[in-house]
Amino acid sequence: MRRFLLILIALTAGWGCTEDVANLDLIQACPMNAVVMVPVRDAQAVKELLAETEWIQDAELLQLALDILPLNTGNEALLSLHPVGAGPMHWVLSMRRGFSAFHPSNLADYAPARRSYSSGTIWEWSKDGHSWALSETSEWLMLSSSDILAEEAIRQLEAGGGGAAYTNYPELASQLSSSAFVTLYREGSTALASQWPIYPMDSKHGLPDDLRSWRFLQEGSQAWTVRYAADSSAQIAVSNPQLRSETLAFSDSTEARAFPGWRWMRERLLWSQWIAVDGRVNYQGHPFAVQAQGMSSFRGRRSKDEHRISMWFSESAGLTIPYWRPSGELVAENSLHLKKALPVLSFVKTQGPYILSAEAADTAAINRYAGYISDQRDSSEEADYQMAIRWLRSQPSEGHMWWLSRGGDPAAPWSGLTYRAQGEEAYWSASGQKP
Repeated sequence: MRRFLLILIALTAGWGCTEDVANLDLIQACPMNAVVMVPVRDAQAVKELLAETEWIQDAELLQLALDILPLNTGNEALLSLHPVGAGPMHWVLSMRRGFSAFHPSNLADYAPARRSYSSGTIWEWSKDGHSWALSETSEWLMLSSSDILAEEAIRQLEAGGGGAAYTNYPELASQLSSSAFVTLYREGSTALASQWPIYPMDSKHGLPDDLRSWRFLQEGSQAWTVRYAADSSAQIAVSNPQLRSETLAFSDSTEARAFPGWRWMRERLLWSQWIAVDGRVNYQGHPFAVQAQGMSSFRGRRSKDEHRISMWFSESAGLTIPYWRPSGELVAENSLHLKKALPVLSFVKTQGPYILSAEAADTAAINRYAGYISDQRDSSEEADYQMAIRWLRSQPSEGHMWWLSRGGDPAAPWSGLTYRAQGEEAYWSASGQKP
């Protein structure tokens, strides 16, 4: 009944908002299929935020875009992120022509190519390995790293504006006026799921399909707030609670818990993902309850070496397998009915409350390099522990799903995403450490 009432309230609240979205000036030059929208009201503040983070896609390019197309004080612009075919995503910076001091003569040093349309012009150039396309009409300016999006922006304006493409998001106008950014879910499309957290490009072990596609899964548009951790050690973005997706209904009967993978946050951890479960494994015919399961990948002795582990977390810690053994007697139930269940690999052992599974070729390397933060720590483990705790404090105390990735800055290595359901509502929390 409560879920029905929440849906009814959401629907009736949107009846008077569809026209507002269609006519929202801020999005008229925004191409279709945006998955992120960022209202820019203070360009310098946005540039400063981008300058101190490594965990926002193409942060350096966005700073350059705001330099190429400067926004006048007191005006606003829109940054939007779009999928382009099967390739990478691209940003678009759009604003009213009168909101910027830009003039085509500013591009003289780039020697841009020019294409003319009945309603405007597209300027194209390359610099420092980056390609740019700037669409100019009598009323609008649109800058992108994709010429396809630059062309589409002009077509949108010729057709009467881009607002009509976003009328399925009745709360978008109010969200853009009051939040740091908005993420948009398109039915049948989880384009944003593949973009963040950013995983090492040379990682040879891809994320399991189900959990990868579940990232940011929540219908409609989600408004986000941005803040810093209490000790300023991390940037944090949190979505406003909204109705959770039916796909993630498992969380209704699964207890939220603290991130179970934190003890593996060592220097050689590349990425990790976990999900809370109410399940069990059977070993030699005996059942053992498990409260979470996950997969992690570690860097080996050489930079190209990578070793994968499947893990199950059992608070009872009743199972003890001190050395690697063939895993034929370990059976893990697929309690979440995943399309691809967490694999039981060829060998198995335990470490503290964790049941580990790995391929034979990885077991020796895992013993050497897949460090585990114990309660008694040397100086290296203590340093890793302190860094892990700093990131943990930037996330909700409990959650249902987690994704974690290590970046290149040893002074601020961790970025990640947490999903937390609360009854029939849910929210997401993303954070990245800063030096």
